[in-house]
Amino acid sequence: MKGTYTIVVECRSKSSCRFGKLGRARLGEGQYVYTGSALGRGNASLERRLERHARPSKRRWWHIDYLTSRPGCYVTGAVYLISGKRLECKISRAITESLNLSPVLPRIGASDCNCDGHLIGPELHLSSLQLLSQLRKIYRRVDSGRLIVVAPRLD
Repeated sequence: MKGTYTIVVECRSKSSCRFGKLGRARLGEGQYVYTGSALGRGNASLERRLERHARPSKRRWWHIDYLTSRPGCYVTGAVYLISGKRLECKISRAITESLNLSPVLPRIGASDCNCDGHLIGPELHLSSLQLLSQLRKIYRRVDSGRLIVVAPRLD
């Protein structure tokens, strides 16, 4: 499958995180939202990208890997749209505006575009289910293609 996805990453404690060459960012407790695209096959497919992000143990290759491999930070849900179109920038901007959030650090997840950053947060006021519901609505406004919501983990 090919498409655009947004994962929700819950961080359960305050910390500082180095994001490769982009530098360090202070992270508060709360939910962070990362939007990306997976338009290839094999390891670059949508399903493989989502599986990778959910694994806490991995080689740090993408900016988001620095967050998803940190102790106390967990992928708790995802929304994705099956489509061959590159929609990550449009969706990330819509999420930033709708939820009134800012990028954690300039350029995270946006090294191949002109966006401020595709990792935003933290969202502190919504539960995981409420946040996934908001993301679903945002995706529907951007593109009414085949949308799938992956329920949060229950742990």
